Amino acid sequence: MKIANKKGFTLVELLAVIVILAVIILIATNSVLSQMDTARKNALAIEGNTLINAAKNAYQSAILEGDITTGAACFDLQYLYKEGLFSKGSTDKYTGSVLVSPDSTGKKVTYKFWISNGSFVIDGKDAGATGKEATNGTSASTTCNNEASKKFS
Repeated sequence: MKIANKKGFTLVELLAVIVILAVIILIATNSVLSQMDTARKNALAIEGNTLINAAKNAYQSAILEGDITTGAACFDLQYLYKEGLFSKGSTDKYTGSVLVSPDSTGKKVTYKFWISNGSFVIDGKDAGATGKEATNGTSASTTCNNEASKKFS
């Protein structure tokens, strides 16, 4: 009696392939998730530096309009959003503020920002911040730590 030549995979071979694929997927998922968090943190830092540019424009406008004559000013993220100077608002889960501090001569200005996108926070960093400064958190300070003489919110 001749046994027919059956082509196909055994159950053990199929299970081995499934187990190998599952291990590969687990390894890849961990790697991709950490890269996604890094990308979100870097995007938040970019938004923070963009927030500083918006505050520069708002500060210059406030000087021209006579709202500020001297001293530091705090610009709330929502104020900058309402004025059309910043593209992210509370509907995008963004909170934060920028402190604009000129020195006594008015020639050198420093900027410090607080920003959150609902998942990560960057608190009190200067221009040029990177995603490495971002920490887990849902809300950023919007008070500039009471360092400003004038607040725009």
